[in-house]
Amino acid sequence: MSTTSTASPLLLQVQNLGRRFSLPRRSVWSPPATLQALSQVSFQLQAGKSLGIVGESGSGKSTLARLVMALDKPSEGQVLFQGEDIHQVGAGRLRALRSGFQMVFQDPYGSLDPRQKVLGIVTEPLQGRTQPGDGLHSLRDRAAQALSEVGLRTADLDKYPHEFSGGQRQRIAIARALITRPALIVADEPVSALDVSVQAQVLNLMMDLQERHGLSYLLVSHDLAVVSLMCDDLLVLQSGCVVEQGPAQHIFQHAEHPYTRQLISAVPGGGDDFFEQEKT
Repeated sequence: MSTTSTASPLLLQVQNLGRRFSLPRRSVWSPPATLQALSQVSFQLQAGKSLGIVGESGSGKSTLARLVMALDKPSEGQVLFQGEDIHQVGAGRLRALRSGFQMVFQDPYGSLDPRQKVLGIVTEPLQGRTQPGDGLHSLRDRAAQALSEVGLRTADLDKYPHEFSGGQRQRIAIARALITRPALIVADEPVSALDVSVQAQVLNLMMDLQERHGLSYLLVSHDLAVVSLMCDDLLVLQSGCVVEQGPAQHIFQHAEHPYTRQLISAVPGGGDDFFEQEKT
């Protein structure tokens, strides 16, 4: 969890965000139907802080992450990154802004192209952003530095994803996110596909990187034990709506909404078992 001062500048603002999806008609005579995946979602994230987005499957967590990453367009509302609406800027400006926010996906097996070597995977976010003087040697140096930051070796640049364990693959995904030196990383269930012992290692790595680089995290998770370890603030989604938000510690101790209390009560021992794992 970050210890950055509360006076940190505002990095991300989400204002009245909504997303509707059109559903197939049951017949030509049926009226158009829609699914409201998100409704009137608003929050702020300061530089160097972490915000946890929690809720059960289908609550809208991943839809929200995709909208923050500009991988999908909202039906209404705004996503402001460093004061700019990422859904209103042109394609060129969005490419420039993307260097400031990157994503780590849930599945370390599916998020890496099995046909590419690690060098190509890690430097992928730099495509179209390199300067004329940047050659292969410069890209390799930057990729090697990114791998070193996540505990992997320069020699790993010449390997393929299938040569690594699940935890190592997620480290590669984190290195790919780090290479543009972002201010924000959106992490969508970043450890849910990993063994419990490996989860602790990856979470400790993410916290170390936050302290080292002043990163902000938007952490999407169904696991409140993970969120309580990582996040300063908490936002609880139910059926696409915010039912509770505020400082994470306060909510864990004094949850007001029945849905939040239900989520907390589902954590074995209130999450104590998770924190007793050895940190590596």
